[in-house]
Parts: sequence; structure tokens; C-alpha cells
Amino acid sequence: MRIKNSTATYIAGVTVATLSITALHLATPLDRIVLHQVYQRLYYIPIIAAAVKFGLRGGLLAALFASVAYIPHVLIHWQHSNPDYALNQYAEIVLFNVVGIVTGALGDRSRTARARAEQTAAELQRAYAELRRTFEQLLRADRLISLGELSAAIVHEVRNPLGAIKGAVEIMEDGIPADSPRREFATIAKREIDRLDRLVEEFLRFARSPKPTVERMDLNELIETVASLIERQAATQGVEVTKELASPRATVLADAAQIRQALLNLCLNSLQAMPTGGRLTIRTRPDGEKGIAIEIEDEGGGIDPKIGARIFDPFFTTKERGLGLGLSIACKIAIEHGGTLNFRNGEKGAVFRLTLPASA
Repeated sequence: MRIKNSTATYIAGVTVATLSITALHLATPLDRIVLHQVYQRLYYIPIIAAAVKFGLRGGLLAALFASVAYIPHVLIHWQHSNPDYALNQYAEIVLFNVVGIVTGALGDRSRTARARAEQTAAELQRAYAELRRTFEQLLRADRLISLGELSAAIVHEVRNPLGAIKGAVEIMEDGIPADSPRREFATIAKREIDRLDRLVEEFLRFARSPKPTVERMDLNELIETVASLIERQAATQGVEVTKELASPRATVLADAAQIRQALLNLCLNSLQAMPTGGRLTIRTRPDGEKGIAIEIEDEGGGIDPKIGARIFDPFFTTKERGLGLGLSIACKIAIEHGGTLNFRNGEKGAVFRLTLPASA
């Protein structure tokens, strides 16, 4: 609407300027030839303005309008009193149209070049953003691989001593009377050893996740399975789980178990963000020409931009309990499948987007 109003105002300005110049001709005595010559040159201002704004068509229409507005003055006042001067004015009218055509053509060419430059700049911007995302993904993958190797080494060194400690505690426990208060300390020690063992098991799972065994699979069926697995926990929290699945069905080449684990991690992370209820939406949709995207959207208030760059880092968590490996494992699975995992903040919460290459 604003563009239409601006165009109408511009056209009105060109029209008023042309008619005003014609009115000056009619109001000026014929013996003031110098003023009439100045007025003739003033016609070029609205003609050039229209040509620059609207191109060849605008310049030509403005030149024709100026010609039509000026010709009556020449015919009425100069044709009989000064034929030589009138002939000069006809030549000036021809020049009006030449200037309108040339300036309009240049304006069209300038606009085309500017549009092309803007399109090139937009394409470069998109390419730069894609390159930056790819670089961040590669950097994240390298970091995950390095941390996985480190975790494997740590697990190997920690797990054996834990087993020896637990065995020693159990032997000591056998020598303590059942009614002795010290037996409680043995129970506490065994419980904490078991907790450490589970922690080490998580490290080991992260460090030694097997390479994907890909096969053709129906992604919609897998999402139905994931939704059924989280249904009970969602119901206890008052969370409604909705599915928006692509049609026709999305088929990918992937490791079904690993993709299920990644989706479960993402869904559980979203459920943890909605302890008092909300809606969890799982959707599938095409991602370009050769990919499938799975989006998991919650209403948990979103992710603080200050920590957005770190949420996929291993062992990073904002929760009181948790290892901070859920999103890292999901990211690692996505990378090993040749896909990506990223997030954005939606209207009411976070939207995690997992992309996978589609099968032929």
C-alpha cells in the first residue's frame, strides 16, 4: 500500500511540475524570450525524474505529456508571430522525447544492474551462512570425536578400580554384624559405587557409539513408536503430544535404533522443559530436494541465547541432575548419518530440527 501511494505521489508531482511550467509560458509576455527559453529547459526536470524513477516507459510518457502540454503554446503564440522561433521549439519537443527515451533506458539498465547486484549479495549471504553452519558442524563433530576418545580412555582407567572397590566393600560387609550401625555405611558405599558405574556406562555409550547400520526405513512409523514411548511421561506432566507427519511417507536410509535414540533424547529434553504442561509437536517435512527434516517443538519458553552455542557440547547441562549428554549424543548420531541437528526459538519454546538424507 505504501509503495502504491508513493508511486501515485511521484506521478502527481511530475504532472503538476509539467503543468506549472506550461502555465508559466502562458502567463509570461512573448517579448520575454529569455524567460521562455528558461521555461523550455525546465521541462527536462520532470522528464528526467520520471525516467529515473520508472525507466523507459516513465521517461517516454513524461516526455509525451510535456510535448502535449507545450505544443498548444507554440501553435497559438509563436507559429504566427515568429515562425523561425516556433521551428526551434518543435526541435526542442523532439529533444524532450529523445532525452526521455535515453534517460529511461539508462534507468532501466541501472535498475537491472542494481537488482542483479542485490541478488548476488543475497546469494553470497546465504552461501556464507551455509558455510558457517557447515564449519560449526564440522567443528562440533571434531570436538565430539576427540571427547569420545578421551572418554573411552577415562572409562577404561576408572571402571576396573570401581569393580575392585565394590568387591572389597562387599567382603568388608560380610564381616559386619547385621545389626551393626556400620553396615549402613557399607550400603551407602555400594549405592554410590553403582551410581558411579552407571555414570561410567553413560560415558562409554557416548564414546563407543557404533557406526550406523543403515537400512531403508519409514520415518513416520519410527516417530509413531517414539511418541508411544513418551506418551505416559507426557500424560503425567499434562503435556499433549501431537504429530504432523509428511505425506507421502518419508523414507530414509538410517540406523533405526540410533535415530530412535536421538529422537527420544530430543523429546525427553523438551518434556523436561515443560514440567507444568504444554504441547509437544513432532513433525516431518521435506528439507530441500534431497533431505527429510524432523522438527520437535515444545512450549517450554525457549533456550537462552547466551547458552545456545553450548547446548550440544558434551557434559553441558543447566539441570541439577543430568550428565549433559542427551543432546550431544543426538548431535553425534545426526552427524554420523550425514545430517544436521540445530535449534531455533519459536513462539512459545524451542524447535529442534534434525535433518537426514532421504533415500531414493
